Amino acid sequence: MSDITLKDIQINARQESARMQHFFIGVEHLFIGMLKARESLAASIVEQHGLTTDYVIDEIRRRTGKGTSQRMFAGAPYTPRADMVMSIANDLMLERGADEIAEQDLLEAILEEGDSIPVRALHSLGITTPAARNVLANPLPATMPTPTSPTIQIEFAKNYSPLTTLRDEHYALLRRLFYGSGRIRIDAQLQGGYTTALILVVTAFGNDGLENAPVVVKIDRADTILDEAQRYEQIIKETLPPLTARLEDFPATMESSDLAGLKYTFVTGEDGAVSDMRAAAQNQSADVFSQWIYTDLYQRFGKTWWMQRKPYRFQVWTEYDWLLPPLVTLEYEAQDDPAAAVIKDPVRRSKIRKAEYGARIAIEDFAIHRIQPDRGSIILSSGRGFEAAKRAYKVELRGLNLEKDAHFRGEVVERISGRLWKTRDEILQMSVAGLAPDFDLASPVIPGLAHGAYLPNPLVLYDDLLDRYVNGSLSRIHGDLHLGNILVGHHHAAFLIDFAQARNGHTLFDWACLEVSLLDAYVMSAYGQDWDDAREAVHEINGSAGAAFTALPHELKPIFSIRNIVKENLEQAGNWSEYFIALAFCALRASTWDTMSIAGRRGAFYLSASAMGEVIATSRPSGQDTISSDGTEVDIPRP
Repeated sequence: MSDITLKDIQINARQESARMQHFFIGVEHLFIGMLKARESLAASIVEQHGLTTDYVIDEIRRRTGKGTSQRMFAGAPYTPRADMVMSIANDLMLERGADEIAEQDLLEAILEEGDSIPVRALHSLGITTPAARNVLANPLPATMPTPTSPTIQIEFAKNYSPLTTLRDEHYALLRRLFYGSGRIRIDAQLQGGYTTALILVVTAFGNDGLENAPVVVKIDRADTILDEAQRYEQIIKETLPPLTARLEDFPATMESSDLAGLKYTFVTGEDGAVSDMRAAAQNQSADVFSQWIYTDLYQRFGKTWWMQRKPYRFQVWTEYDWLLPPLVTLEYEAQDDPAAAVIKDPVRRSKIRKAEYGARIAIEDFAIHRIQPDRGSIILSSGRGFEAAKRAYKVELRGLNLEKDAHFRGEVVERISGRLWKTRDEILQMSVAGLAPDFDLASPVIPGLAHGAYLPNPLVLYDDLLDRYVNGSLSRIHGDLHLGNILVGHHHAAFLIDFAQARNGHTLFDWACLEVSLLDAYVMSAYGQDWDDAREAVHEINGSAGAAFTALPHELKPIFSIRNIVKENLEQAGNWSEYFIALAFCALRASTWDTMSIAGRRGAFYLSASAMGEVIATSRPSGQDTISSDGTEVDIPRP
């Protein structure tokens, strides 16, 4: 039985009500009041299902919504549903022969009533009423190790080669993930995609010393991991082929860290080794690797993903604006300025680009997309939800007191103000400037892929492309299809991991992402890292278009395996501009990644320029299926 008193819960509930500007006490406030109490039964319920209390509070707040700052009555009365729950809790208390309502009474009353916002939130997160009751009947044993307990021995394989140094919180989370094992062995660290996520291959051993099958462990920010688990259950789980990676158990979280982890099942190859597609590419011939992309990746997953597509006409910004840096970054000001320039839907980017440093800007009717407590900032977007179209026109607001103000993802902010600190153009310019360009970043054109030719400068052109319309298709996509997120397992089968961006989106997006990743890890390593090498590599890609596969340089064959897949998925045969729009923005995003090699970032920038040149050159004869060798050279006057 929990020793948390009703008075403690009510104090937390009133504070939550005030933060949310509700001025009443509902079941949602009472439940959050329990979640905020240390070592509560409510917290135990969500934590035993791999969730954090903050994540569940965020979900409840999204469902409840924020109230108005205008107070209509004095005090904070109970809602009718809260009165009903309290009455049930009182009856349960009397049945126990107690004289005060305990936390368990209140929890059981909420579960018995069964239709409050917290119960609906728990159900949406995969916690059923019977499962919650089971935790109440069998609370976490007092002997369970704390996150820092050294009970489980951690060792490393002899050939383990670390890419990064593991921290204490990583070890603590691994012990939580493998609770019940005698010891674990870290066999390998995989490079993963281009995020800060830690990807490990781990083998657990039972208390009897017997070895279990290895699993792939991903450790990242808690909200990212928990979102990934939700997307896997809702979008991905039922669409996977029989032999591939699947989530195993609930995610693991810790109160002492903002990290969380999850485990993917994995079936190793004949030699027992685990590798990602990046490593596999180096160990296979170009012909075999290219065929593997088409058969083992595209055809195995495509039947329930990319091949199940439907026509989709969209403006470019709805699918690709979210790839770009924040539209503006503002320093928060508590005092609103009525004369401030306003950003609201529909967003007028041209006015924003003219704004000067320090200008007062107000954001109206944007939704919070991400909360960053470590930076004291929030990311807002013009839409609501998780799909690409609902994350456009991001705005970062820095300098908030997130302890004082109750913000939650999905919250619609009517109006919030700040001073302009940085624009999207500045962030992009600074990123490319760090690559020591041999051309003028402010020029509308940059040196082309052949002597005397010029390409459009992506830093100047990208904004104009956002308003274009595309006749494409919509399907289920992975959303982050990079070499590091594709593992090679038993019989060379593809095992996809990292579904944090999985959604229904533009079909060609995945293949544009994979082409950029191949350019970085496979192509540029053969050409070099200078700007001239980047130009030569992209020139070879364009110049080889339409050539026989056997005549292609070996380092370009995987690229054209992807182009063949794209050809099958173009909504209008021969209309390559649909793909080049996707490629232009995926490559431009990659050129800003610090986690990508300098050679890869330079190559990505020129790939973006080349793709934008192809989009401009839309006057090709209708029905032409190949990409012209000089189509990326655009007739733009030299500055």
